[in-house]
Amino acid sequence: MRRLAEHSGIPGHIYPLALLCHDIMPPPPQVEREVGEKRVISFHGAGLSVAPEISFADIITASKNPEEAKEVYTQAFYNSVTEQYNVLKSAIHGQQGLKASIPSVSLSQPWGD
Repeated sequence: MRRLAEHSGIPGHIYPLALLCHDIMPPPPQVEREVGEKRVISFHGAGLSVAPEISFADIITASKNPEEAKEVYTQAFYNSVTEQYNVLKSAIHGQQGLKASIPSVSLSQPWGD
């Protein structure tokens, strides 16, 4: 994604994102070849978290080594998304709601408290 954004010719921004909605419509227990397989939809919480942009330019400037910068960039995204999923799981599956927020992942609801 980073390379695609860099070579697009226009400024691009990449944000770490976590979307937790699997329990609303999980995949069927077995794969069927026919179109129109039965899907069970259930009422369940869903969560979306978007973290601040992680800039590759900032990482490469600090690193000076392109290969090391790629690894640091990838790890930063992985860590951010993992942290966001953990907070969303605590909020939804752990039933903590907004109390699951941590300093780096602050949850809110569009309709208020």
